[in-house]
Amino acid sequence: MYISKLSIRNYRNFKNVSLEFLKGVNTIIGENGSGKTNVLHALRLLIDETLPRSIRFYESDFNRSIGDWKGHWIIIQIEFSDLDPSEEAQAIAMHKAGSMEDFDSTKGTYSLIFRPRENKRRELFECSEDIFPTKQDLQNILDSITLNDYELTFRGRGNIDFSIEENYILYVGDFENIAFPNPDDQQEDVYGTRLFGFSIPNELSCTFIKALRDVEADLRSYRDNPLLSLLRGKEQSIAVAKKDSIEDKVNKLNEEITDLDEVKEVSQGISKSIKQAVGETYAPYIEIKSEVPSEIEKLLQSLKLWVGDSDEPDYKGRIWELSLGGTNLIYLSLKLLEYEKVKAQNKIANFLLIEEPEAHIHTHIQKTLFQKLHSHNTQIIISTHSTHISSVSKISSVNILSRAKKEVLVFSPANGLNPKQITALERYLDAVRTNLLFAKGVALVEGDAEHILIPALFKKVFGVSLDEIGVSLINIGSTGFDNIAVIFNEERIKKNCAIITDLDKSILKLPPEESEDTPVERGCRNSEKSGAARKISLDKFCNKNPWISPFYGKYTFEVEFIRSGNAFEVNALVNAN
Repeated sequence: MYISKLSIRNYRNFKNVSLEFLKGVNTIIGENGSGKTNVLHALRLLIDETLPRSIRFYESDFNRSIGDWKGHWIIIQIEFSDLDPSEEAQAIAMHKAGSMEDFDSTKGTYSLIFRPRENKRRELFECSEDIFPTKQDLQNILDSITLNDYELTFRGRGNIDFSIEENYILYVGDFENIAFPNPDDQQEDVYGTRLFGFSIPNELSCTFIKALRDVEADLRSYRDNPLLSLLRGKEQSIAVAKKDSIEDKVNKLNEEITDLDEVKEVSQGISKSIKQAVGETYAPYIEIKSEVPSEIEKLLQSLKLWVGDSDEPDYKGRIWELSLGGTNLIYLSLKLLEYEKVKAQNKIANFLLIEEPEAHIHTHIQKTLFQKLHSHNTQIIISTHSTHISSVSKISSVNILSRAKKEVLVFSPANGLNPKQITALERYLDAVRTNLLFAKGVALVEGDAEHILIPALFKKVFGVSLDEIGVSLINIGSTGFDNIAVIFNEERIKKNCAIITDLDKSILKLPPEESEDTPVERGCRNSEKSGAARKISLDKFCNKNPWISPFYGKYTFEVEFIRSGNAFEVNALVNAN
């Protein structure tokens, strides 16, 4: 059982998106502020039992691009695939159109719906039933709605994807044309059914590893320390004789500390001070006692991690003596061990959510960590803005978040590609080229000359750098542009991509007949033929694709550069070397 799809409607910076997931490891990548944290929190609202069920939503939780939030719904829906036959899994299995004939026991849905209560939905419905409903009538109802008029409900087995605009208008409401559904029509096949006496989060194991921003504080705290979580319950497996022996030693230690002359001296001083203040009659009896806990459970919770560097094995110190990267690695390891502990509880599915694990961690460790995260019977979802983690991710299991006006778009770069295309794409996307997945726009070039000079030329002409406007310049190292450019289209990544290449027209005047060519002329002619064929191929490849634009230099880039008034500088540079 795994999460195959997450749909989010009107939640925070997501107006209307769907993310597709596969079994195993999945990656969510995106620039800062693109909503990676919000995606993981949306998942946790539905599957993480450590979050309280008494969830509160605020006006700020509604997506700003919808304008007035009143009357709108927040809907977060998870689609599960490969459900097993267990009673727990089948509780969310889907009934297509509400009929047993269309029952699909391998797929299920679980939804969070935050919507106006029944009385307000009825007012909206009755308004739309008027013979001549007016916008002002609708606005009067909407103006009366507050957050107290909203309800939160969790439902399973819903069959409608609310990320599809037509479905939202039909089953939530058409605010433009004043048409709202009758709340008496339960339509459980659409909205799903309430799962009375059954909690999906309790049947799943979900471990969340938050962003590595202040893990030192977590490692010091009682509530968030993963070490303490691992130690809880261990006291039950300690032999009774050992427990008794330890408790006796602690009790004896408390007595010895209490009986210290220095401690008694302070006790007597306090007693004397009180008696002088209020007199003998009203003065309470004072004694200072040691209270080191003797209970095994409390003693285990007092344990602390001591660590040392691998190149200095004889020294171990407190956790805050480590570098940030070392502390983060310790924290990650503890959380992964905590996850293994939770997974051992034999829940119907296991999920591991990791938020931006790359902070202060060396690039080689980032890649190694990601490659070792594959785990049996577990779905792992990682958010990142690390090009190094992205470069070792399977492109078919990547979701890209891209910021737009007041909302975020989601792209699936492998959507619709065949296995051969995916393999070629993954071969090209190393840590350098992967930054195109984070860019606002992309320019693909043939080789080193373009890669070195174009950024400098752009800065000189326009006064800003390509980085400042969010454009990635990618050196293909060949003319195989389609291997990468294939991801820029309506089905995959909707970002502008420029292909800058050469026609390689001969700089020599060629004989009328090929048979008359010298070896140098033959090379020029072959390059010219390749350039012409490349133009035909690229024009065909880019045809009817609004996201890709090819640009051709008549000769090679180097020749074009010299012909553009730079001959003196190039000659001077060549002669100087």
